[in-house]
Amino acid sequence: MGTAEPADRSFRRALALIALGAFILRVGTAVFVDRRMGVTGDAVWYVGIARLLARGVGFVEPLRFDVFHVRMESASHPPLYPLFLSVTDFLGMHSLLAHRIWSCVPGTITVVLVGLIGREVAIRRAGLIAAGVAAVSIALVVQDVMLWSEGFYGMTIAWSVLLAYRYVRDPRLINALALTVAITAAALTRAEAVLLFAVLLLPLVVHFGSSVAGRLRVLGACVLTVAVLVAPWTIYNAGRFEHPVVLSTGLGGLIASSNCDITYHGPLTGGWGNLCARGLPKTLPRDETNADLLFRRLGWKYVRAHTDRLPVVVPLRVLRTFGLWHPDTVTTGDLQLSAIGLDRWAWVAVGHYWVLLALGIAGAIVLGRRRVVLLPLVAPVLTVI
Repeated sequence: MGTAEPADRSFRRALALIALGAFILRVGTAVFVDRRMGVTGDAVWYVGIARLLARGVGFVEPLRFDVFHVRMESASHPPLYPLFLSVTDFLGMHSLLAHRIWSCVPGTITVVLVGLIGREVAIRRAGLIAAGVAAVSIALVVQDVMLWSEGFYGMTIAWSVLLAYRYVRDPRLINALALTVAITAAALTRAEAVLLFAVLLLPLVVHFGSSVAGRLRVLGACVLTVAVLVAPWTIYNAGRFEHPVVLSTGLGGLIASSNCDITYHGPLTGGWGNLCARGLPKTLPRDETNADLLFRRLGWKYVRAHTDRLPVVVPLRVLRTFGLWHPDTVTTGDLQLSAIGLDRWAWVAVGHYWVLLALGIAGAIVLGRRRVVLLPLVAPVLTVI
């Protein structure tokens, strides 16, 4: 006890210094990126919505509203990240640079959380090393300033992993509810995080619960917590669309952009991201839920008609996702390296990622031999697959 407290203080001081360095690096990157590019891809929606929220307009498609003065209700993505971005707009700071610097905050918190996870599963030194690696990770640094939701999402995932280990160590109701809150925050940032309820929360509660009745009580409380947290967004959407929206209307677009000729044949096999589904009308429905249903129908129709290609497409898509198939192309697109004039650095980022991937696998093997529960670390990977 006597030596633990000074060691903890030293750990906290060292972690704070690493976090400060991480923030400074991210702010410098934000300035560098801001001088070389504007907003692209999903950032158009996130920044546009943030500015419209500050003006009291609400969640409407920003380009249609600002350019054509047409109000089209939108829930293309969950609400948490644009709500976070809107803080700068409510404070009167509307520049992209202000948004980028503000987005460095969750990225810095991610570094701290990674350090705490390292300490939780191993020792203090491991936590500091993990935090240092996260502080300078090329992918994390760039994603934190691109004004996409990935940086904020990374924070919620790290938070979920940490609280999962807290629940493993002390499986009380309060810790299960804390984990539920973290996963819900992740789902309100990127909808695919709902899978964490199935692959992380449920298995932990079932395995570490004291009795069948106790497990059911914990799961019931977790379900109620999710319902309370998601209800404001779901109720808000109820009066805006023809069909219910729980988290977002983005699934159909994902399916339609991932299942077509160019992603099933040729050099882009296993790719995604182009709205290339067959049979799209010239004018899409104005109601996003109707468009979402149309996209889903056309995407799944293509899948059913080309099941013979799935043994090729699915493995390549997974390999692309994990940087093991055409990694330079995937990395250049994911980090927008061409837009900021650093496309030649793609292989540097890939090499950095491969080193961290190898170290991560080796670390998981060591932790497994020490009988550390690996599910909290593995669950986010499963959701990606």
